[in-house]
Amino acid sequence: MTKPDVDWFRRKLEEHRLSQSGLGRMLGIDKSSMSLLLGGKRKLTLTAAADMARILGVTATEVMERFGVRVDGIRAGDEATPQMLPFEGWIDESAHVHPEGAGRRKRMIDVGTNIEPGSGAFQWRTPQSKMDVLDGWIVVSGPRREADDKMIGRGCVVGLKGGDMMLRLVRRGYSPGTHLLFGLMGAQDVTEGEVEWYAPILMMKPAAI
Repeated sequence: MTKPDVDWFRRKLEEHRLSQSGLGRMLGIDKSSMSLLLGGKRKLTLTAAADMARILGVTATEVMERFGVRVDGIRAGDEATPQMLPFEGWIDESAHVHPEGAGRRKRMIDVGTNIEPGSGAFQWRTPQSKMDVLDGWIVVSGPRREADDKMIGRGCVVGLKGGDMMLRLVRRGYSPGTHLLFGLMGAQDVTEGEVEWYAPILMMKPAAI
């Protein structure tokens, strides 16, 4: 895991007259967990990145990049090449997915790098909400797959029995055939959801259609 740019964080904290522990309190993160986070020994969640961006007066993109997270899906040394993906729908502030209207010709989005065939693109549409820092961001997911153990512990677009679609972190459920679905950005958890299919999240990037 790439280590965070600690010097940058210290400068930002000084600008806002905050201590590391003070930032942790504002984020709801205890002192030891905050030390692990800035030491590169704990992964930065999307929720923490968004909240940190608001506190430090920067974009979520910059926070993620300072933590060594590539938001464009391109590895160092790679060249970005055009890759058009179909626009599959939009994501609201509760991380529910609204599919593009049936019968409409799908728009295509250039995500700037080669992606697995069969993948699709979604867009956060969250103006003037707690998720406004991600408004306009593109989420790229892989091809749909039937529910299996490979989705456990991954952020995915999931389709539930009954037709609902959500952006969630998938865990094992307490009952056979069910899964616990956790909100990636503070969205309300769905317990014991029955996942019919999933599409793993491959990358997120700030972009517009």
